Amino acid sequence: MSRPLIRVPGMWSSSVHGLRFEGVAVAAQVLRSIAAAGGEPVIMFPEGAAAADQVERFDGVVLPGGADVSPALYGAEPDEHYWPADYAGQDAFETEVLAACVAAGVPTLAICRGLQLLNVVRGGTLIPHLEPGREADSVQHKGAVHPVTVAAGSLLASVVGAGPVNVSSYHHQAAGELGAGLQVTARADDGVVEALEVPGAPLLAVQWHPEDTADSNPADHALFAWVVEAARARRDGEGQGPSARGAAAGPQLAGAR
Repeated sequence: MSRPLIRVPGMWSSSVHGLRFEGVAVAAQVLRSIAAAGGEPVIMFPEGAAAADQVERFDGVVLPGGADVSPALYGAEPDEHYWPADYAGQDAFETEVLAACVAAGVPTLAICRGLQLLNVVRGGTLIPHLEPGREADSVQHKGAVHPVTVAAGSLLASVVGAGPVNVSSYHHQAAGELGAGLQVTARADDGVVEALEVPGAPLLAVQWHPEDTADSNPADHALFAWVVEAARARRDGEGQGPSARGAAAGPQLAGAR
């Protein structure tokens, strides 16, 4: 049986090492994590066919992290911390990808920027900048590992387990006012939103970067296993597929602790 095809929107970059001109990039560890979970990653070109057409031809989507979402989309002004995408159409393209996935019931894992964009396109806002914690017991969100509390009974809990989960965090923005129809299913100890879901939809959005430790952390691997197995089930006409907990027990981790 062929591997499910998992689309990954590429981030248009004005400079890529080894190329003379512009390029389209995706973090290699995202692609490795999809492959390790049994999927076949395929990069989406932001100026290619319409997002809805691209999404419908594939089995699942992973929306990766990247540059900041434009503050104009949630009624704010850029500040000195704003890190824009190189391509002016990046936000619009990924917004179309998200809308197409929800409309078609395509299994989707949204990571970091993906969660923030999901909240914004549903009418929510972002906290433009999280100041680094100065106390020893404060949560560090950029370049750190910290625990998150997962909501019992959520899709996320069925995938990663109900207990606290340690996550690899690299972000300076966070969800502010919640977008319409979204459910918060994980938070950090300081209250920062760490996961969002659309009830009834095969979509998980996490603020952390599960690709960072997917090769050693079973909970992070389980997120990729979930989207791959849900994509396989959709392709094979099995509805939303096996229980999320069953998907979490998918491909074995090398050196899992």
